[in-house]
Parts: sequence; structure tokens; C-alpha cells
Amino acid sequence: MELTEHLRKPARHIDEPSGIVVLRWLEAGWADFRAHFARSILTGLALAVIGWGIALGLGAIGQGWMILPVIAGAMMLGPMATVGLYRVSRRRAGLGCGGIAAPGQIFLVSVVMMVLALAWIRSATLLFAVFFGLRPFAGFAETLMTMFTTPAGIGLFLVGSAVGGLFAALGFAVAAFSFPMLVHRDIDGFSAMALSFNASTQNFRLSVMWGALVTALIGISLATGLIALIPIFPLLGYATWHAYADLFES
Repeated sequence: MELTEHLRKPARHIDEPSGIVVLRWLEAGWADFRAHFARSILTGLALAVIGWGIALGLGAIGQGWMILPVIAGAMMLGPMATVGLYRVSRRRAGLGCGGIAAPGQIFLVSVVMMVLALAWIRSATLLFAVFFGLRPFAGFAETLMTMFTTPAGIGLFLVGSAVGGLFAALGFAVAAFSFPMLVHRDIDGFSAMALSFNASTQNFRLSVMWGALVTALIGISLATGLIALIPIFPLLGYATWHAYADLFES
């Protein structure tokens, strides 16, 4: 019973300035990145290749307008791909060198995040139909131009950003620390998601800054055609582990 309660201990509240804390996480993540440079680059490259494949596939079937919603949904699934990176940081931090503590629960949380991502993609489809009607897709470039030059397009962008932001905030709150926690602690997935949500709300300003930084770096990755994602993704993965360790294991 005491062990179970220890595994479910909540996050601590960090009183330091958020900028200093985030910088500390990034510095620790950068140290892991340099120590495992080849593995980190290969991980980021694999994710970029998957992203390119999805974009080409959607374009080939005439669903190019789905590229941005799918990429936004993929951001919710990002923590699933960082489990291996968490193990690297965990080992370097001296918090264990074995396998994943709760692999079955990681699968459970992954399913929850996939459902959330699919719900967002479905919502994006409905929003597109509401603002543009059931007309044929004109092409990604044409639709992107329409989105920023017509009242309907601007309305879709604003409403879609608000709805997508709610999905992203919920996904971040429940997944940001639950995945590294399940790598380290043998607890159930719903407890991990609850603890992650609690950590995000208890350290609200810090979580907002961290989420904004992640969003900005992902935006840079998209602007560079996912090229910048190759180093950014593993860096964020390592830094997220150190964020979890700072909040839960200090």
C-alpha cells in the first residue's frame, strides 16, 4: 500500500521563474541529445519521413486540406513516439536502467490519445463543411489561400484554432507527463493521466510557457517542411523527461 501511494504521489509546485525552469529542462535535454547524437537524429528523421509520407498520401487521394488537421492531431500523439527517448534520459539521470515500467498502460494512454486525435480530425472535417459546404477540394494551396483571403476562410481559421486549441490543451495536460511517468512508474494509465493533469494545473504558468514553447518549435518545424523537426523532436523528448523528473522525482 505504501509503495502504491508513493507511485501516485503528485507533482510538486515549482516556485522558480518559469523561464529559468524551462531553460533548465532544455539544457538537460540538450546534454542528452549530444550524448546520443546519432540515435537522436535518426529518431527525428524517422518522424519527419512519416510526416512527409502522410502529406504525400493525403495529397494523392485528394484530401490535401486534411494535412494541417492531421498534423495538429499528430502533435497529440507525439509523446507516444518519445518513449525510447525517455528511457535514454532516465538512464542518464540515474533513475533506472531497465525496461519500461508499465508498457500495457502506455498502450492504454496511447489509445486514449488516438481517440482524442481522431475526435479533433472529425471536428475539423465538420468545421470545413460548415464554412465551405460540401464542395470538392480545390487543392491544398488554393484552400490555404482561400482560408486567409475570404470571410469564410478567416472564420474557419479562427474557430478551428479555438477548437483545436482546446483539444491540444487537453491532450497536453493529460499526456505531457503521463508517458514519461509510465516509463518510470508501474501504475495504471488513468492515474498517470490524472497526475499529469494535476501537474499541469498546479504549475499553470509553467505549463503554459512549456506548451507555448513546444507549439512554437513545432510551428518552426512545419514552416521548414519538417526539416527542423529532425533535431527539435528528440530535444523536446529529452527535455520532457527532465520536466517530469523535476516535477515528480526531485
